[in-house]
Amino acid sequence: MRSPKRSADLLLNDDREPARRQVSPLRAGNRAQALQGVLNVVGDLLVAPKVPVMASYLAGKIYQKLGRCGDPGQLAQDHPEIIEHWQRALANLADGHSRLAELSAHLSALSETLVWRHGRTGPFASLRFEKAHAHTVLVGPGGIEQRSDVRIGLTLMAPYSRFPDHVQFHSRVFLLLSDGEVCLDDDIWFRANRGTIFFNEAGRKFAMRCTGEPFLALWCQIEDASL
Repeated sequence: MRSPKRSADLLLNDDREPARRQVSPLRAGNRAQALQGVLNVVGDLLVAPKVPVMASYLAGKIYQKLGRCGDPGQLAQDHPEIIEHWQRALANLADGHSRLAELSAHLSALSETLVWRHGRTGPFASLRFEKAHAHTVLVGPGGIEQRSDVRIGLTLMAPYSRFPDHVQFHSRVFLLLSDGEVCLDDDIWFRANRGTIFFNEAGRKFAMRCTGEPFLALWCQIEDASL
């Protein structure tokens, strides 16, 4: 396995403050109905029979940890301009098969609680990329459920955006909620539709892009393999 470059992962916005110092200990409790609805649908999709083996394996480990709840997170703040594309992305998702439409409804119910943040730019990013994308965390550090063992996030991009090439230092499972294109480890770009699931190993390069419609992707990871 390649040695990951820990300063290069552009899906994370909290590099200066390790996750375990940001959150309270895990606790037993109840989640908000909409968040639990998101987790239920995503969990079903990620462990379906045709999902790639490593994606399903990592998702299973994540969902074992989600059997216990974290703490309530912070309230939503002012939304960046990119969020004008959120409702369009959800409307496109609702046109998918029934489970994706169900997921769109649950995400829409969470809209007012999500905290969106711009990330950094990098090599080969599209013009004005800093303002053309944002990330939010559903579960994990800075999320609407605070915890330090796993992270489930969303990345939203405006139409005609290209996410920078970067090395990811966590192994991640991706569930694409929009049509787009993805490049893994400098391989050829491949077209991916809504509902596509794939695994990207720690230390590998990653990039994604979209054309005339906004792009939305859900991703999840284990924060620390020792937890």
